Amino acid sequence: MARRKRQTRVKDKWTMKKWFTLIAPEYFGMAEVGYTPADDESKVVGRTVEVTLAELTNDYSNQNPYKKLVFKVFRVAGENAYTKFHRFELTRDYLNSLTRRRTSKIEDIVDVQTADGYVLRVKSVAFTVKRCQSSQKRAIRKVMNEIVKENAKKSNFVQFLQEAILGKIPAEIYRNAKKIYPLRRVEIRKIEVLREPKEIVEEKALAKAEEKVEAEA
Repeated sequence: MARRKRQTRVKDKWTMKKWFTLIAPEYFGMAEVGYTPADDESKVVGRTVEVTLAELTNDYSNQNPYKKLVFKVFRVAGENAYTKFHRFELTRDYLNSLTRRRTSKIEDIVDVQTADGYVLRVKSVAFTVKRCQSSQKRAIRKVMNEIVKENAKKSNFVQFLQEAILGKIPAEIYRNAKKIYPLRRVEIRKIEVLREPKEIVEEKALAKAEEKVEAEA
């Protein structure tokens, strides 16, 4: 008898829940990136969802399958849970595949602020053709650091994300740093949001998008 009652309580708990559709930010096409259950929409806010760039764009070329994006729910409207960018990182197996014996791996970590007030922690990495000297590592790290800072300073949050994730900033680092020592690969391996401006860009964009939908309806 006790066992049946426990099973009934579990079943009732799940019947009280409904599924919310997770929506990517507007600058990632507001694509549906997953579903999450909850008995109260307030419990959905703050949840995260992980998706690869390949899944998000339906483009499995280049390194897209190895680029992970983490979005966090900040608002729920109806059955939709709207997310904002939380973190980007390359998969561990991809980074391991770039590591070679008798070569150098050069990493840099820098906190930057974008032109529209986002504070980000950016981690970049460079792989050399052969093992280089400590002085060359320092010089390459300085180039990495300065280029990431300069790009953040002159770009808004969305522009910086796109240029970092899609390869423009790594390519700029590669062109400049290879003059110091031959490089095999440069990547932005991780981006984290440390602080957002008071006026959140995603919320303004979402409000406009919802107004447009309501006007068309």
